[in-house]
Amino acid sequence: MLNDLEKSHLDEYGYLLLKNMIPTEIVTELRIRSLDIAVSEQASGNGYTYMKDNRAQRVWNLINKGEVFEDAIQHTKMLAAIEYLLGTDCTLSSFTVNILYPGAPDGGLHIDYPLSTLPTPRPNFPLVANSVWFLDDFTLENGSTSCVPSSHHRLNSVPEPGIEYDDEKQICGPAGSVLILNGAVWHGSSENRSDTTRVALLGFFCRSILKPQQDHFKIVSDDVIDRASPTLKRLLGFNSLPNLNT
Repeated sequence: MLNDLEKSHLDEYGYLLLKNMIPTEIVTELRIRSLDIAVSEQASGNGYTYMKDNRAQRVWNLINKGEVFEDAIQHTKMLAAIEYLLGTDCTLSSFTVNILYPGAPDGGLHIDYPLSTLPTPRPNFPLVANSVWFLDDFTLENGSTSCVPSSHHRLNSVPEPGIEYDDEKQICGPAGSVLILNGAVWHGSSENRSDTTRVALLGFFCRSILKPQQDHFKIVSDDVIDRASPTLKRLLGFNSLPNLNT
C-alpha cells in the first residue's frame, strides 16, 4: 500500500519514484528476456522501431511473451499506486518493452492517449497512468524519463513541440525502481547520449470505463488465461466486459 506521503506526492506532482522495488535477479531476468525478444522480432522482420534512424524499439503484448511478465504486472506496490490513481477496478491498457539505443533522440513531452484528444478543460482526476520499470540505471545521459512536475493540473494546455520548459526535470534512479506517472503529466523519454542501451518496461493502465490500447481478449493466449490469477484476469478486462443482457 501507499503511505500518506507517497499519496500526497502523486497528488501534488503527478509522479512517484519507487526506488529499488524489484529484486536484482528479477530485473536481470526481465532485461535479458526483453532484449532476447527485441532481437528476435527484428530478425524476423516484425520488430517495431521508431524515432530517427530507428534508435528506439518497442516490444508489444508482454503478457503473452513470458510468465515473468505476467508476474511483474501484478506487483503489489506498483498496483497499489496505480489503483490509488485509477480505482481498484482499473485495467491494463498495454504492457511493453521500451528500448533506447545509443543515439536515440529526445522523445519530446506529451500527455497520454486518450487525454490528448479530449476537449479542454480536461477532467481533474486521473484517467490513465503509466508505470516505468527501470531495467537499467536511469541517468542524465542514457534517456531517463523527463517530466514537468504538477503539469497534470494544467487542464487547458498541452506541451508544445520543440519548447524547453524551465520546470522540466529528468527522473533518475537505480535499476529495479518503478516510476509511477499520472498520464496527464507532461512527460517523455530524453536523449540517450551514452554508449549503452537503456531498457525499460512500460505498464500502461486505464480506468475500467475506457477502451484499452490493446485488445487483450484477442492477443493473449488461452494458456495465459487458463493460469491467470483473479488479479491478472481483472487487469485483462474480464471484470469490465459489456453487459450482455437483452
